[in-house]
Amino acid sequence: MNDIRIANLKLVYYIPLTIVILIATYMGVLNDDIVGSFAYLFVISGALFYIGGKIPIIGKWFGGAVLLPLFGGSALVYFNLIPQPVIKGVSTLIGSGLINVFLAAIIIGSILSMDRKVLLSSAMRLIPTMLVAQIFVILFLYLSSLVLGIKPLESIFMIGLPNYAGGSSGALAVVPAIYSSFFHKAVGTWSAKFIVYLNISNVICVLFAGLLNQVGKKHPEWTGNGQLLKNTKNDIEKKGSQKKKDQGQDIKSLAGRLGSGFFVSMGFLVAGSIMQAIISQINYIAWAAILVILVKAFGLFDESLCISANEWRIFVQKVFLPIIITGIGISSLDFAQVLSYLRPVNLVVLIMAVVGAMIGSLIMGMLLKMNPIDSMIGIGLQLGNLGGTGAITTLQTSERMNMMPFATIANRLGGAIMLIEISFLLPYFA
Repeated sequence: MNDIRIANLKLVYYIPLTIVILIATYMGVLNDDIVGSFAYLFVISGALFYIGGKIPIIGKWFGGAVLLPLFGGSALVYFNLIPQPVIKGVSTLIGSGLINVFLAAIIIGSILSMDRKVLLSSAMRLIPTMLVAQIFVILFLYLSSLVLGIKPLESIFMIGLPNYAGGSSGALAVVPAIYSSFFHKAVGTWSAKFIVYLNISNVICVLFAGLLNQVGKKHPEWTGNGQLLKNTKNDIEKKGSQKKKDQGQDIKSLAGRLGSGFFVSMGFLVAGSIMQAIISQINYIAWAAILVILVKAFGLFDESLCISANEWRIFVQKVFLPIIITGIGISSLDFAQVLSYLRPVNLVVLIMAVVGAMIGSLIMGMLLKMNPIDSMIGIGLQLGNLGGTGAITTLQTSERMNMMPFATIANRLGGAIMLIEISFLLPYFA
């Protein structure tokens, strides 16, 4: 019992804090601001994250530490176990940009702490691998229509491809807008259905991420443990540890470095917003990833600032990850809608699409000398998920959060390319 840690706390501290926060919650006196929302998410997400990771088989092989907070948070809302003011507060917190702060920390810290040559070589291989994976998605969706005896229009365009349009915004708004102008129907005809399919696709990606992670542990020769290219090593933690040792674990110095990392990550997000205003086809988070790759490629930041950005990444990932995932489940995952579309035919089509993306990224990745498992996780599984939140869940499940920059580019840039492909192919099938 003394070894158990929930939300990074021993049980002797976690249990009293949880009792206090839950009493306040159900007495209706929990702070109705960011304090109350954080407090509630802190205790609930900690328990769900811990229990999910301990569930036999599911915890080890299928990402239970991610799936239980995600679906557990949604189920608490579905069964009316959370007071409405708390739901509103959590939704406001998650919708206020907290996820973007998390994503910026992961993306910027991961890129700045990479070796420049490895970074450039990986980036150059990403786009062709992504394109081949998309081709395999379409082929496997067509194959699923033949196997199931349904029209290709249904399997490819009404179930499969909307999940590969760059995350929730693509499925919810952009693809329905394309279909609206083509079929002369209201956008709302497709939006609700597509966002549910995307959530199911995201869960399928998480399950495969957990499986691939365990396969990599059984066959370490097939993976670089988060490195796309073969024969490269991840020296991120080594750098950070050496820096801490050199500075004698000085708390003031650490606080300063965390502050620097936070400021730098926010700066890149703002720069991404400027670029999106100029070239709107690419999301500002993807722009931030592209910009930081350029900064690292040209060596514009010194090593100390790069290490600071990575230490901020480590801090945010350790503290906020369970909170983010549970908050997503509470605020945006509709348990009832997911259940309503959970039909065998739909599941087969969605699984076939994900398998196609994995096989395409595997084949092209091997041709370009990538690690097989890492190319499937870092590129293939990122094409058909929720985007930023999807990358968080898949990469955390596969223990490869340092691949966030590549995941972001694959999803966002891949989504932009998929919209062009949908517009081009739709007339031939409709």
